[in-house]
Amino acid sequence: MPLEWLFGRKMTPEEMLRKNQRALTKAMRDLDRERTKMEQQEKKIIADIKKMAKMGQMDAVKVMAKDLVRTRRYVKKFIMMRAQIQAVSLKITTLKSQNAMAQAMKGVTRAMMNMNNQNAMAQAMKGVTRAMMNMNK
Repeated sequence: MPLEWLFGRKMTPEEMLRKNQRALTKAMRDLDRERTKMEQQEKKIIADIKKMAKMGQMDAVKVMAKDLVRTRRYVKKFIMMRAQIQAVSLKITTLKSQNAMAQAMKGVTRAMMNMNNQNAMAQAMKGVTRAMMNMNK
């Protein structure tokens, strides 16, 4: 391929699976990091709400309560996104193992065919030998 240097070489399916698996793992780590930040922010908001409630600033408490609900909703969304990414990752792993199994079965089948062919040749040689012996009698 003369243009390989320009476009890069074509990736094998195994390389593509590995690359995508790494991308999914990175995305899950990023989501976990964001979720942790949101949970810390949630704790801070709760502390601020308690502080404002003690001071009697109910308008600020209402705004912060809405922010708390929004933060909890986002935490739940991050958990759902991570679960979906994990499901895709599991599916890729399953496909990879099925492919490996198919390749192994392909090799076993080829080996069995070779053995059968050798067996058939041995039987044919025995038949030829018998025929030659019968002719010599």
